[in-house]
Amino acid sequence: MPSYGGGGTGGPRHPGGGLGVAWRVDGAVRGSGPVARRLEVGERGAAVVEFVVVFLALLVPLVYAVADVQRALLATSSAAREVGRVYVTAADRGGARGRVERAYAEVLGNYGLRSGGGRDRLEVTAECPASAPAACAGGFGPGAEVRVVVTYRVAVARLPFLGAVAGPSVTVGATHRTRADRFRGFRT
Repeated sequence: MPSYGGGGTGGPRHPGGGLGVAWRVDGAVRGSGPVARRLEVGERGAAVVEFVVVFLALLVPLVYAVADVQRALLATSSAAREVGRVYVTAADRGGARGRVERAYAEVLGNYGLRSGGGRDRLEVTAECPASAPAACAGGFGPGAEVRVVVTYRVAVARLPFLGAVAGPSVTVGATHRTRADRFRGFRT
């Protein structure tokens, strides 16, 4: 009959004789002897490593998404303000349109965004209120009121060093209202 006790050969034995017994219950090591001690030592620190890996895997893309949304918010706000300013300071109606398009593309470019890619929208509405001087006609001239709306769609699914991937997006935007100087000379 085989002996299950402490005598004989076959590896390290604990003081009670034998190799000891180890098992897991709800993730914890139960038992006695060298086998149980090896399992406990081998698992020590694994939870911390797993937490750090999962935390970084979730945090890095989130930081990129927040940075992209913030950059787009700043770009749309700056573009709306600059387009409004450029429109009301233009000398004539034809020059205003060209200056608006250049200013819009430049401001978005300064923030690393491209205009005309289907992700952005620029809307300029100009009108002459009843209180505007007679020289204001067709939304251009002294006293003209200009409303600029800029929107940009930001992809929030992004991988570090690879860029945006197909997935959800957030649309951010800004609105700016301004008025042309009533006492400034315009060529209509």
